[in-house]
Amino acid sequence: MFTGKRYLNYATFIKQRFGQRVQKISLDIGFSCPNRDGSKGYGGCTYCNNNTFNPDYCEPEKSIKKQLEDGISFFSKKYKDQKYLAYFQAYTNTYSDLDSLKA
Repeated sequence: MFTGKRYLNYATFIKQRFGQRVQKISLDIGFSCPNRDGSKGYGGCTYCNNNTFNPDYCEPEKSIKKQLEDGISFFSKKYKDQKYLAYFQAYTNTYSDLDSLKA
């Protein structure tokens, strides 16, 4: 499908791939990032303040399953027919050892 743009934006790609809207469900598993913990830098990036963009349902104290359920509940009120994509948003949510990531 040609959109008239010189690039394929994410929303169009997703609609082409899945045939409908796909909502990202933000997850926070409580990991840090190398720019916050001192291994690469200190204080984090200037744009990285999770309190400004993390949704209320997204709390690292909750299990991933509970965050997904709460996120789906939140977005299903706004968009009735859609699919969902788990999205590890907060900081660098893969910044941990392999055993922690597998758990």
